[in-house]
Amino acid sequence: MVVSAQGVRNRPALAIRIGVVFVGVTVWWLVLISGLSAVTGTDYTRGLHVVRAVGATLGTVPLVYLARRYLDRKPWSGLGLSSVARGWRDFLFGAACWGIPAAISVALMLRFGWAEITMKTSLAQALPALLGLVVLVILYEAVPEELVFRGYIYTNLVERWPNAVAIPVQAVLFTTWGALISTSLPPERVALLFVFGLVLGALRATTGNLWTCIGFHITFQVPTQFLAARWTHFELDDPDFNINGLAFVIIPFLTTAVVLWFVSRRNVVRPTSADRSMP
Repeated sequence: MVVSAQGVRNRPALAIRIGVVFVGVTVWWLVLISGLSAVTGTDYTRGLHVVRAVGATLGTVPLVYLARRYLDRKPWSGLGLSSVARGWRDFLFGAACWGIPAAISVALMLRFGWAEITMKTSLAQALPALLGLVVLVILYEAVPEELVFRGYIYTNLVERWPNAVAIPVQAVLFTTWGALISTSLPPERVALLFVFGLVLGALRATTGNLWTCIGFHITFQVPTQFLAARWTHFELDDPDFNINGLAFVIIPFLTTAVVLWFVSRRNVVRPTSADRSMP
């Protein structure tokens, strides 16, 4: 899509563009959560999870596409979602940022008896369920949430303000959205959403690719949900929140911040040999 400079100048104000997408995605999630619950009941079912997951992606992608085309008047490519062929390395980087420190932390905690994980079903039963959860997380959380907050909203914010402003602002909007679509959100959950949004925003700013955020998001969500009560293949005994708190949140989030700091330093433009040879 080719848009003239005059067309970009005449587009709606930044607050209006972000507000339209924010309100749209909030209303749509309330339909998926509260609207469907009013029809089917509040009890969790796997079928309802599937409907919500498919609906989340099918509703979000057109919303962001239309907003990008008619509000931003800029191409979709500017959102930072590259092709899979170009983005798979960034995806793996994001997944590794959470997965490696979390896996090491969990292994050590289980080894020293700080927590216990008991398998309640066979591997043949657990594996298909795990793969199914991966698909649900991709459709319900990772792709739509990253497309909206680290894609559309971050891209618009960073056009006007530096990352020091754009990253926390999108994290605040992400947290606010989470509070609006939830029936109740305890303070610790609010804090988690905000820090999660900060880390994802830093990943987006450092690598420039949404696939990094999607990889981190999926890798964080899948084991967190799979060890929860709704998925009965494993039982987690973690009374001191060593796994749910330290291994799944504090340690991988902190190590990711350190990794991104090193990556940012490496990416700083250094003088070339030709530049160094100049008087």
